Amino acid sequence: MLPLADILEIIICAILILLSVVGNTCLFFSTRRCISGPLKPSFLLIFSLVLVHLLKNLVVNIMKIVFSSGDMLDSVSCKILRFTETMTTQLTVWFMLHFAVLYHHELYQIVYPSSEAPNLNYQKRHLKAVPILWISGFGVCIPILVFTEKLQPLNTTDGTGLLYTKRFNMDCKIDFGNQQVEYYYEKIFLVLIDLLPLTILIFVCFWIAFLLWEQRKLTYGDIWIGDGTSEIEIFRGAKVSILLTLLITSLWISHFVLICFFKDLESCSFTPALLTALSSGFSTVSPYVLMLVNYKVKLEAFCCRKREESIIQPTNVLSCPYT
Repeated sequence: MLPLADILEIIICAILILLSVVGNTCLFFSTRRCISGPLKPSFLLIFSLVLVHLLKNLVVNIMKIVFSSGDMLDSVSCKILRFTETMTTQLTVWFMLHFAVLYHHELYQIVYPSSEAPNLNYQKRHLKAVPILWISGFGVCIPILVFTEKLQPLNTTDGTGLLYTKRFNMDCKIDFGNQQVEYYYEKIFLVLIDLLPLTILIFVCFWIAFLLWEQRKLTYGDIWIGDGTSEIEIFRGAKVSILLTLLITSLWISHFVLICFFKDLESCSFTPALLTALSSGFSTVSPYVLMLVNYKVKLEAFCCRKREESIIQPTNVLSCPYT
């Protein structure tokens, strides 16, 4: 009979995997159908987020299910688990920052239009930034892949020490052969590599909120006089950026605080399931939030209609949410 903690973790992992696969698959196909021309940064960012979310759930959470079912992890499994979990968390934060910066730029151009000719190279720069982020995320986590080793089981009378090692470190430890190097890399560098982008992300979203407030002052009788649906979708995308920022920040901080400052909860049966829900919650919920950019129209209206098919658009149909 499996312990209650293992049963709860298996149930939570299974639910997260199911919801994430369904949500990210729908987001991928609904976004892919929108592409009718050159690939835009927003599309590439969404595809990257989909891939990162699926890696988080299909690799990390499936391995957690296997582990909670009673199978022991070997050194290779430890490397894959910790590497994938750390890299997907970092890339999610970085891609969300890129997503917010992209919509901030679009919104700024609308609220404060420039008299100069628009710079057409900014989209190319945003496109190049996505593979750079992938390479950087992989490079930052290479030491985890190389130096992670499986810990030896601890002999304890009550099992509390084993529970802490098993649940919070997953029986895996980064072993550089130098405790000081391990501390600076794992406890400081890996934390800052998430915390600094999150701080910048919060600042960018405050700026987006200010621009949205400025835009409201430019409306006439609550009617925005602009270029039409493309600007409406930028406003919605900017608002979704704020919502996703609140979600990812609250989940990351809750997960960090629970691990660092509430170690007395290590013996609670719900702690492993709670940590799993916090670490994978964004990859499960965010696809549904992104698909709500055009929440007023049906699912098929998520896709941009080809220009030759939409010479005259009905007033109740909006264009692609990721333009």
